[in-house]
Amino acid sequence: MFTHRFGRRVLGVTLLLWLSGCEKDEGLVCDRLAPRLQHALEEATLAEDLPGVTVSLRLQDCTWRGAMGDSRVEPATGLKVEDRLRVGSITKNFVSVVALQLQAEGKLSLDAPLATWVPDFPRADLISVRQLLNHTSGAFNYTQSQDFLAQVEANPGKTWAAEELIALGAAKSPSFEPGTGWEYSNTNYILLGHILESVTGTPLAQQIRTRILEPLDLDSTGMDGAEPLPPLVVRGYSRDPRDGSWRDFTDFVHPSAAGAAGALISSADDLSAFYQALFEGSLLASEQLAEMTDWVATPVPGMPGYGLGMVRADTPVGPGNGHDGAIPGFSSLAFYLPERKASLAVLTNREGASVSGVTSRLLKVLATE
Repeated sequence: MFTHRFGRRVLGVTLLLWLSGCEKDEGLVCDRLAPRLQHALEEATLAEDLPGVTVSLRLQDCTWRGAMGDSRVEPATGLKVEDRLRVGSITKNFVSVVALQLQAEGKLSLDAPLATWVPDFPRADLISVRQLLNHTSGAFNYTQSQDFLAQVEANPGKTWAAEELIALGAAKSPSFEPGTGWEYSNTNYILLGHILESVTGTPLAQQIRTRILEPLDLDSTGMDGAEPLPPLVVRGYSRDPRDGSWRDFTDFVHPSAAGAAGALISSADDLSAFYQALFEGSLLASEQLAEMTDWVATPVPGMPGYGLGMVRADTPVGPGNGHDGAIPGFSSLAFYLPERKASLAVLTNREGASVSGVTSRLLKVLATE
């Protein structure tokens, strides 16, 4: 595989681009698109004010990979295509796959009540596994709890047990009766992680590894804080509103605070491979894939539907099925594009970054093909 690397200084920020083309017998589409994708990525990095960004665009006959910016701003250290970043709520896609595989094996009913495993949770007898997966349970989102935020601020390195996070979600009244509305809640996926561990008797990280990562050879992916992993090299940042400097948020909160709702780390290439495999039928049977993409309407602009752990989003090249991710210091977006039979993953090390701005520029290039 051919790799091209160069560096330049733009507005005082070191920008590194790593561009991987395709094998000679495959890469015609990527060869045509590469210069424009490269230009779009460079423009987006500046326009969105990103410390760094990695991209993997997997088409039918080739894959384009790019990275720009820095994994660490001081001292400036170039970000590489293969680097791993925290990907936040993209974790939910992996949790959903495990749940649907267990359903296919007859070990888990999506219509089983939460009370089977967590009887004391509010409305547990009325909340189903399916409603946890598609955010129609009404469960309060623990990451909006003032108690949670106060504890994080007081003790950023605190290791959280799932039971503590579930208790935070149970401490507030539900937003609505189960099945009568839609509201995104990380509590749903902490509960799901507990359910999956109860059903299988094994840690969620192990289930994700044996059911997804190992079969697909996704060597750069794992559950941060829940299994032995190489140290995270890439640092995550946010702009300090006081002086505009970069503030390192990598250690703002322990990954166990995200757990089954968002503790995954991965590379752009691993994620694009995951979505390609998922929608080509390598992980789920057609019945389970249909369940995953049974959309519930949401009030979120640009996101007309939410399935079982899966977002339905509008893109310049048609609908995209995937998820975004936001966690202190990092923002990400990855999805499958069924009309193009392609997958795209964009990972950044800036909290609150407009990842959609990056993906939009890249997909406008793809739309011309």
